[in-house]
Amino acid sequence: MTIPKAYTNYYRGKPVADFTKLYPELTSKSFHIWGYEWKSPYRMDWFCVTEPFLMINDPHTHDFDQFLAFQNADATHVNDFDAEVWLYLGEKGKQEKLVITETCFVYVPKNMVHTPLEFHKINKPIVFMDIALTDEYVRKPEDKSKPVMHERHER
Repeated sequence: MTIPKAYTNYYRGKPVADFTKLYPELTSKSFHIWGYEWKSPYRMDWFCVTEPFLMINDPHTHDFDQFLAFQNADATHVNDFDAEVWLYLGEKGKQEKLVITETCFVYVPKNMVHTPLEFHKINKPIVFMDIALTDEYVRKPEDKSKPVMHERHER
C-alpha cells in the first residue's frame, strides 16, 4: 500500500484486536479502533459472530451515543441476514426485548439503559459493529453495587 507522506497521519493499517479472551465464542480476531489518534471522540469494534452466545448480560448506560450494527458477514450479500439477536432496551423491570432478524442499525442514545445482548441463533455468520462516540469507553451498570468499567486507550 502506498500512502502519500502528507496523509500518513490519516491512515492506520491493520487495526486488529483479539477479543477471544473476553468472548471465547468468537472464532476470529476483530477490528478495534480508537479515534483518539485523530483527536476524534470515536471508538469502533467489529466482530464476526459465528455461533450463539451471550455477549453482555448486565444492563448499563453510557455518557455517549452508541450505534450497533448487525449484518451478514458476507459483504456481497449484507442483507441476507439469517440470525436472531436479542437486545434489551430500557430499565430493569421495564425492559423491552428487540428481536433482530434483519440487517439493521440500532441507535442507543447516551444514558439509555440497554442489554443484555444475546446472539440467540446464528444460521449464517454475521458482523456486529459497536460504534461509540467517545474516546473513553465507560460502562455504568444499572445495578449500582457493580463496578463501573473504564476502557481508555493510552496516548
